[in-house]
Amino acid sequence: MMEEPIQPTETAQPAPPAAKPCRHEYVKVFQRKLKGLERRMSVMPVFLPVGLKVGDFSHLGEGSYCFCSTCRTRLFPRRTAADKAAARVALAMGKAAAAAEAELAMAENVDALLESLDAEEVAQKTLDIHVEELELESVDVQDITAEGVKLADDDEETCNLTYDGDI
Repeated sequence: MMEEPIQPTETAQPAPPAAKPCRHEYVKVFQRKLKGLERRMSVMPVFLPVGLKVGDFSHLGEGSYCFCSTCRTRLFPRRTAADKAAARVALAMGKAAAAAEAELAMAENVDALLESLDAEEVAQKTLDIHVEELELESVDVQDITAEGVKLADDDEETCNLTYDGDI
């Protein structure tokens, strides 16, 4: 018996299957509907035939959207790159305007607070406060030497040191 040498086989990876294009059969339509006293976004699952066109969504109003359930592609309304860029710019401008408005409102609030504090201070200052003032008496050095400095009579409160032999 003759053995054939085992030759290494090439590790050929199978080509990935080509992605099938989604036919967008199952979609979700988001519409604003009047419910109670307010308008709410409602979702409606829809099965669409294969020959769907963007014009078929013409019955949907402004603020309505349609997305594919499987691939999640936005089918209606279509947005071009220019529309997306314009939306980003508008959002950035809106945020900048909101920040400027908030800063202006904050400055107005601070001004109003300072004015109210000033009004409170004025109200406090206008109160009549009666204080009895002390009369100053001049003391000469001769008066102090004649009478001397009076200390408390208690021996406990004196500052004299006593000698204890055990210390």
